[in-house]
Amino acid sequence: MKVAAIQAEPAWWDLKAGVAKSISLIKEAASNGAELIGFPESFIPGYPMAIWAQPFDPVFLAKFQKNCLSVQAQEFKEILAAAKEGGIWVVLGFAELDGGSMYAAQVIINSEGVVVLHRRKLKATGQERTIWGDAPADSLQTAVKGPGGATIGALSCWEHLQPLLRFHHYSLGVQVHVASWPYCDSIADGAPARFSSDAQSLQCKFVALEGQMFVISSTQILSPENAELCCMPGTSPWAMPHGGGFAAIYSPDGTQLTAPTAPDQEVILYADIDIDATRIAKLTTDPVGHYSRPDLLSLRVNTRTNSVVSYDGPEGKQDYTLLSRLTE
Repeated sequence: MKVAAIQAEPAWWDLKAGVAKSISLIKEAASNGAELIGFPESFIPGYPMAIWAQPFDPVFLAKFQKNCLSVQAQEFKEILAAAKEGGIWVVLGFAELDGGSMYAAQVIINSEGVVVLHRRKLKATGQERTIWGDAPADSLQTAVKGPGGATIGALSCWEHLQPLLRFHHYSLGVQVHVASWPYCDSIADGAPARFSSDAQSLQCKFVALEGQMFVISSTQILSPENAELCCMPGTSPWAMPHGGGFAAIYSPDGTQLTAPTAPDQEVILYADIDIDATRIAKLTTDPVGHYSRPDLLSLRVNTRTNSVVSYDGPEGKQDYTLLSRLTE
């Protein structure tokens, strides 16, 4: 299977341009034979890194919200059509607009242009909590059967630092995982260690090794000419990054399969992967199988969805899962 990871700059705070760029990347990957492509976190309309570096700015955030993507919008349907036209599976990371609220979201779109998984980041990280809401319980469904029968899954950013979520994710049998990230500078370029690209890359290598799965790590970049548009000049600790990209594809033993790229380079990375490598890796350490001790340690998962509004009509409670709303 040929898979692809994106390292690219968003069309900052411009919904239509962001959708157009996403479609262009989907078409390019499909034309190069990729069966699956992974996008960064909040690629539409871009990750608002300014929330980490300055006080709450309602003018900036209103503009950001105005350009977020609704799964019921025409622009979203255009992305579905591009996936179908290219015959490619797409894992799209975007800031989702639902009513007056926003969420860090991911969808998995199959090669027929149908959304087969729709989830939101379970817990917004740090300053993200000022703008993004929490996910409903059905966002615990993080994986589906994908191309060639391989199980593909996805998590966003620091969801990779939630051990219980990772364990649950592995239990779904993920073989190809998409890790969606914003842009992050390196320690060498002055970034704080915890928020650096070094730390995020380490997380990707570790989940590949721990979960015995391929990892497609997709990241954003920020170019100098767009720094002011993103409200970044003069801020601390987030000085202007040297691009901030760190995209890569990793094997189930943590080995990087793609060549290093410059952090300011827009590129689609490709790798041909053999799913049997995940089976070979699990012969020794399957943390949710023979290398576990469920008699001593186990995880309880609550999948009951509680929405803000419940409908109890004559035909019973309506389906209010995220995926059901795509059929409305």
